[in-house]
This record gives sequence, C-alpha cells and structure tokens, in this order.
Amino acid sequence: MPVDKIRVVGDPRIEYKTATVNGHKYSYLLSQPQSGKYRDTIFLIHGFPDISMGWRYQIPMLVNLGMRVVAPDCLGYGRTDAPDDFVYYSHKRCADDIKALASHLGESKIILGGHDWGAALAYRIALWHPDLISHLFTVCVPYARPLEKDISLEEMVNTVAPHFAYQLQFASGDLEKVFRSKEEIKQFLAALYGGRTEKGEFGFDAEKGVLLDKVMGLKPSRLLSEEELDFYAAEFARNGIHGPLNWYRTRKVNYAEELDILGRRIDIPVLFIQALRDQALPPHLGKSMGKHIPNLTLKQVNTAHWALWEKPQEVNEIIEEWLKDVALTGGRSEKL
Repeated sequence: MPVDKIRVVGDPRIEYKTATVNGHKYSYLLSQPQSGKYRDTIFLIHGFPDISMGWRYQIPMLVNLGMRVVAPDCLGYGRTDAPDDFVYYSHKRCADDIKALASHLGESKIILGGHDWGAALAYRIALWHPDLISHLFTVCVPYARPLEKDISLEEMVNTVAPHFAYQLQFASGDLEKVFRSKEEIKQFLAALYGGRTEKGEFGFDAEKGVLLDKVMGLKPSRLLSEEELDFYAAEFARNGIHGPLNWYRTRKVNYAEELDILGRRIDIPVLFIQALRDQALPPHLGKSMGKHIPNLTLKQVNTAHWALWEKPQEVNEIIEEWLKDVALTGGRSEKL
C-alpha cells in the first residue's frame, strides 16, 4: 500500500503560516491532530534543493503519533525571506531563528529532525541551544564537530573530500546566471533529484556539480510527480536560487562563530539514518559520530540522497520506532 503523503496543492491537513523572527519573515507548514491536542511539537528542517514540502511523506505519520509538526521553509527558500548577504545564512543565525520561531509558537522544548543541510543545521541548533532540543534525528548528513582550524573548502576537496567538489560550483555564483526562469529552475531541480537524459546519463556528479551540457535534456526524476516538480519549481522561482546557494558560502563565517562552542557535545538522544548510496556522503563519513554523540542510534537505508522520498515507508518505520522507544515514553500531558 502506498505511503500516505501530503499533497502539494490543496491538502487540508496542512496550513501555511508566517512569522517574523530576528528581522526575517519565515513561512512554515503546520500540521497537527484534528482534535487540536498534541503531545509534543516537532520541527522538521529541510535541505538543498528542497522546501518544507520535502517532509510530505513524514508529516502524516508524525501527526498520527499525536505530534504537532512545524516544517519551515529555511532562509532563502520558498515563501521565506531570501536576503542577498550570505552572512544571514550562518548556522548560528539560522539556529537563533529556529529558536525564535519555537518561542513564537509557545515552545521552550521541541523534538528536531533534519535532512541534508537541515541535518547540518539541526546539529548546530542542538549545540547552540541545548536546552531547546529534547531529541534529535537526522537523515543522510553525519555530524561534523566544530573545528579548531579554519580549513577551506578548496583544501578539503583537494585533500580528503573530492566528493564535495560540487560545492565549489554551488558557491561560485555561476549557477544563478544560468537558471533563472521557472522552466530553467525545473531542469536544475531535475538534475539534483536524479533525472536522466534519454541515454540514461545523469545531470549531476558530486565531483563536478551540475553538468550544464546535459541538464536541459533531462527527463523528470521518478521520485516526484509532474505536479510535485512543477510546484517545487514555482516555489524556487519566487526568489531564485541565489538564497539557497548562499548556504554553501558560509564556511568561513561558521568557523569563526563556532570557536565559541569548541568542545561542546550533543548529549541528548540522537537517531542518525544513513543512506548507503549517497554519492556526496559516502558511509565512512559517519564512523566517528559516536565519539561526539554518546546517546546515538545508527540506522542505515539502501538509498541515494533522497531517502525521505525513495524509501519513505522504511524511513518512517525507523523514525516511528525510535520516537516510540526513546522520545514518546514520558507521558507528557496533552496541550490545547
């Protein structure tokens, strides 16, 4: 039986809400039990190139567990503000924004989930605001601790991480010049979502980036329906792709800010779901997580990067089991 999911258009189970926090307007999806009563609030943080709707397969499951679900469009994406200056996209600033959004919703303690950049940000929210997060789960991106030494992306690519070379292209500013219209952005998204040409060639390579000679000839990815891809393209076309790509320009500012949290570790329960076929994030990257996260549960799924969509039932079962075993056992009182 197909996994239940939120429809991108006209689904009565979600509402789009907005809040201004720290000077920026954030849009977020809100979904909760019909009774209006919920046992916990969970924030779901998406990655690149994604939006709040990236959690469409997970939201119904979480609501069925009695949870209030908040899925923001991150800074630069969808219906949220997209400032030009990349400094606003630092992990600390975005972590502060999520804390402010939680306060706006009356929450001093939340459960947190993240995928891709949303996972990277989720770890930082837990570091910068440890009192805010009770439990954390992440998908695809392993934990990377704050660094004592400033290591440039170029140095990383040339020495230990050639699979991050695509980030050099993303940060360069070149892609914004190529993908401007909704139709161009749709092809850009198709490349990142695994679309192929008639000859079966991909439009993206982790060690090269978006393959500009192939991208306009890509067929849509099988991971999204035509309606979903069209919706995504329209959401990205609101402000263009400069804002989302700003997340790849913050390495130096993140380093400078995180000197204040060197040595801090994440002590709350953490679930990490690792995708075994993620081209940009090979499995060996998660081997040392247990050294820095003592209360870690590791699960693996045989998917590529878009695990949330590729095997939603398996991912949902992992999350649901972990939440029931670890997070939803305290008998917290229902809220109105």
